[in-house]
Amino acid sequence: MNPKDVTGVILCGGKSKRMGFDKALINFNGQYVLEETALTLKKIFPNILLLTDHKQKFPTQLLANHIFLEDEFIQKGPLGGLVTALRHIDTPYLFLVACDIPSITVTKISQLFEYVEDEQVILFSGEKLETLFAFYHRSCLPQFEKQLATDDGKIRTAFDYLDVKKVKKKNIDIVNINYPEELIYWGQRD
Repeated sequence: MNPKDVTGVILCGGKSKRMGFDKALINFNGQYVLEETALTLKKIFPNILLLTDHKQKFPTQLLANHIFLEDEFIQKGPLGGLVTALRHIDTPYLFLVACDIPSITVTKISQLFEYVEDEQVILFSGEKLETLFAFYHRSCLPQFEKQLATDDGKIRTAFDYLDVKKVKKKNIDIVNINYPEELIYWGQRD
């Protein structure tokens, strides 16, 4: 598999209720963490797409430096964002990641990328399935669209109907940030 066959997609939506402000706009040490995540993905994948509920919430600096796509399914959670992205990519696969994961590194992405062969979904399986740090093939789109119509927003619900490779890894440390007191994790990332 060639990195040119993958579009890196960052989910920048969400309600951020527990955080109290939009997580897509987290700024740490003078830099938007969203930009840091995009730069990390760009080290591997030439095509990067930022998926959001509303483009106008981002500062001009971010809008000028990245390609943004607005979600076609507002209020449908990550599944709606995934369906929107799958409809718009030109590559066979996309790598989906949430904007609120401080532990995104080239090493972790590369570890998962090594396992991509011809499955429809490739993701880490530790204590839970990491659906927001995973590779999805365009062929998943019809199944995800069907599921979206049922109002079941859980990405993993469709896995019973897809060819899924679960890569068992302990201590993979893919944790998203939900509360202001967890912002300290951005200072502790590797």
